Amino acid sequence: MFPGDPKNPPLFFLHGFLGSGRSWRDINAALQKDYSCIMPDLPGHGENTKGELSSPLNFELLTDWLSHLLDEFHIPKIHLVGYSLGGRIALAFACRYPKKILSLTLESANPGILDESERTRRLAEDAARAESILKDGMSAFVDEWYKMPLFASLNKHPEKLSTIKEAASRNDPQWMAKVIRELSPGLQTPLWDSLPTLSFPVLLIAGGEDKKYVQVTQKMTERIPNSRSVIVPDAGHNVHAEQPETYISLLKDFLQV
Repeated sequence: MFPGDPKNPPLFFLHGFLGSGRSWRDINAALQKDYSCIMPDLPGHGENTKGELSSPLNFELLTDWLSHLLDEFHIPKIHLVGYSLGGRIALAFACRYPKKILSLTLESANPGILDESERTRRLAEDAARAESILKDGMSAFVDEWYKMPLFASLNKHPEKLSTIKEAASRNDPQWMAKVIRELSPGLQTPLWDSLPTLSFPVLLIAGGEDKKYVQVTQKMTERIPNSRSVIVPDAGHNVHAEQPETYISLLKDFLQV
C-alpha cells in the first residue's frame, strides 16, 4: 500500500487489470516527497485476495471499498489517479462520491460502452478470456494478453514488458478469471452522461499510439467542464510504464494547479 507522509496531500493510485500497487513504484518514488502516495492492490489482485471468490464483484462494491479505505486512513478528500481498469473504478468513484475528490487523473480509461450489441460482444469475449485463464494458467494468458495491439508499443521496452508480464503472472488465476468476467466493460453501466456533472479538475492521458483511447479521451474532454487532455507521443496504452518521466511531469504540473 506504501502510505506516505500523512502530512502531505493524499494521492491515491489505482492500477490496471493484472497489475498491483507496485505497478506505480516509479511514479511513487518521484512524488512521495510532496504527496502521501497510497497504492492499494485492487480486490483480487496482488495480495488483496482474502475475500470470498463466491462473493459478487462489481463497481458499486469497488467504490464502497475505496470509500471505506479512505475512512480507514481518516482521509476526507483525495487526488485520485486511475489507469485502465483502475481508471474505470476511479471514474465510477468520482461520479458516486464527488465530495471526496480533490482532482481526478484518468489514463487510458473508458466511461463505458454505449452500444448494446458491442456490450454483449465484449461480455462474451471476457467470459472466454476467463475460461482461458482457468484452462491454460496465468503465464499463458499473460503472454496472449500482451500480444494485443493495445500493448504493441511495449515491445519497444522489452525489459519493462518482461517485468510487467512476470508480475502479472503471479496473480491468482481464479481471481483474475473472476475479475475479467465480473468487471467486464460489457457489464459496467456507462458513465458518459455523468461526465458533465464533474466539477473538480480532471486530467485525461492517453498514448498517441493507442488510437482507440485517443478518441475516447478527446470525447471525454469535450464533456467534462474542468478538464484537459494530453496525448503522449510514442506511447501506447500504458503511458506511465512506457514514459514515466513524462507522466510524472504531467502529474506534477496538474496537481499544482
